[in-house]
Amino acid sequence: MDISILNSFSGIPLWEVFLRVLLAGFLAFLMGYERQSKGKPMGCRSYTIVSVTTCLLAIMALELFAQYGNGNTDEFLNLDLGKIIAGTITGIGFLGAGAILKVDDHKVIGTTTGSSIWAAGIFGLVIGFGYYILAVIGYITLLAIIWGISKLEINPGDN
Repeated sequence: MDISILNSFSGIPLWEVFLRVLLAGFLAFLMGYERQSKGKPMGCRSYTIVSVTTCLLAIMALELFAQYGNGNTDEFLNLDLGKIIAGTITGIGFLGAGAILKVDDHKVIGTTTGSSIWAAGIFGLVIGFGYYILAVIGYITLLAIIWGISKLEINPGDN
């Protein structure tokens, strides 16, 4: 069996690729579980899919840059990590916007779900780019906000 494919990554060891994808999936699963346990429309699967795929996109971007971005002046290959990040954030924003509904003149629901699915995508990117500590700190902070504020809200069912 040819194992050279296992070493096909330019800058990231295979074990670290697994670590990044699993961490992105695990943190997103926990975020999704919090939403799903409150009966919200997006849950474990949605959050995990968004985070894992954005993590994979970040890893792929790093790999493309490592393989082709170092001094390559090929006019057909223009690698810009900023565009990949911006496009991903925008796309997930549309997904999150789909969770937000105005039910009457004074009530909007789904804002926490919409914003937290967007955050799950950001965590996937952050982990995919290798910033584990930043992702874990952000994740802990976000969950503290979601859980803490829900205890203080007058109408916690609104989000």
